[in-house]
Amino acid sequence: DQTPTKNTLDLTQPLWTLFVDGSSNAQGCGAGLVLVPPDKVALEYALRFNFQASNNEAEYEALLAGLRLAKEMNARQIQIFSDSQLVVHQVNQDFTAKDASMTAYLQLARHLLATFHAHSIRQVPRSENSHADALARLASALEQGMGRHIHIEFLAQPSTQ
Repeated sequence: DQTPTKNTLDLTQPLWTLFVDGSSNAQGCGAGLVLVPPDKVALEYALRFNFQASNNEAEYEALLAGLRLAKEMNARQIQIFSDSQLVVHQVNQDFTAKDASMTAYLQLARHLLATFHAHSIRQVPRSENSHADALARLASALEQGMGRHIHIEFLAQPSTQ
């Protein structure tokens, strides 16, 4: 599938930003995504998979989940950042998918990307994707079978003061 990429963003139109990361380890698999709409109020998700996935599959699952969320939120153009060289280069048609799993993921990603008026996807160092990376690692480490609400608070000073 050689669907052309629409990577010319119109900076006069509202721009959504998506950071994605996948994680696969002995504890499990998951994805983290941070979707930032034009109003800059970030939506953060940690997704735990109930199935095994390779690191590359987890990276694609993160991308697909983020794209589905952006579509639900009526995003029209989106810039995507991922630390996965493979996913970014496959989506940008610099690398070809070499096995059935990667081909299927790539086709799904291209199908979803085609629903946006414009998009770009760029590889960033892990240090610039640390928020999504932390969410992905959290999701992959959680035990399955339990519903969760995780609250994060910021303490202004030590409890002893």
